[in-house]
Amino acid sequence: MPVYPGEDEKMEVIDLTHIIHNDIQVYPGDPRPSISRGLTHEKDYCHVDLLRLGSHTGTHIDAPYHFLKGGQRIDEIPVQRFVGDGVLIDVSAKSDRDLILPGDVEPYEDEIAQGDFVIFRTGRDKNFGTPKYYFHPYLSAEGAGLLVKMGVSLVGVDALNVDPTYYGSMDSNPAAKDLPDEAEYGYPVHDILLGNDILIVENLCNLDKIKQVKGVYSFLPLKLKDSDGSPIRAVFITQFISHPDLAG
Repeated sequence: MPVYPGEDEKMEVIDLTHIIHNDIQVYPGDPRPSISRGLTHEKDYCHVDLLRLGSHTGTHIDAPYHFLKGGQRIDEIPVQRFVGDGVLIDVSAKSDRDLILPGDVEPYEDEIAQGDFVIFRTGRDKNFGTPKYYFHPYLSAEGAGLLVKMGVSLVGVDALNVDPTYYGSMDSNPAAKDLPDEAEYGYPVHDILLGNDILIVENLCNLDKIKQVKGVYSFLPLKLKDSDGSPIRAVFITQFISHPDLAG
C-alpha cells in the first residue's frame, strides 16, 4: 500500500497563501475577482463555481512576460523553477517606505546558493485587506542588482509589491508623500529581476511561522496558456522524513 506524507507527521507544511474571495484586496487598477455559482446542488447534478480573476490576484507569481513583451509566459516556464531551496530574510523592522538595501542581503550571502529563492519578510501581511497594506518596504534597484549577481532564481515578499505601490487616490494620506514619483521612478525592481529571468512572488503571508533561515518552498502556478502570471498555493515545507515503505 502506498504511503503519502501528510497528517502522519512525515511532512510539515506551512501555508503562505491568502484566501481568494470576491472582496480580496488587489493591486490598484487590477481587475477585481468574481466567484459565482455556475452549477448548484439545488438545480444541477453537482456544484461548479465560475471564476473570473486577474492573473495577479492574491498570492501570485510574475512571469517575465508581465513586464517584458518577449519574456517567458507562465506556461513556458519549467515546473522545476517553482519549487526550491529558499533563504528567508527578515526586514520587518523597517518602516513603511524604507528601501531594502544590499546591506540587508549581504549577511545572508553564505546561505544563498546559485539558483536559490530569496524571500523577504516585511511583516506587512498583517495589514492585508486594509489601506495600510499599500505602504510597505520595497526592494532597491541596488538590492535587486545584488540578487542578480548572486544568481538567485526567484524573489518573494509578503507585501503587495517588490517595488513601491503607487495609489493616486491616497493623495490625502500623509504616508503617500513618501512615495517616489511614479513617472520618474517606475518599477525598476520588476525590470531588473524579470529582465534577468528571476521570477517574482508577491502577497505571501505567515512568514513569521517559519523558524529557520533556509528550507524548501513551493510556488506552483496554474498552467495558464500565454499568461503573464498566476495565483499560486504557496507553501513552506519544514520537514520530510522518508517512510521505510518508500525506501529502495
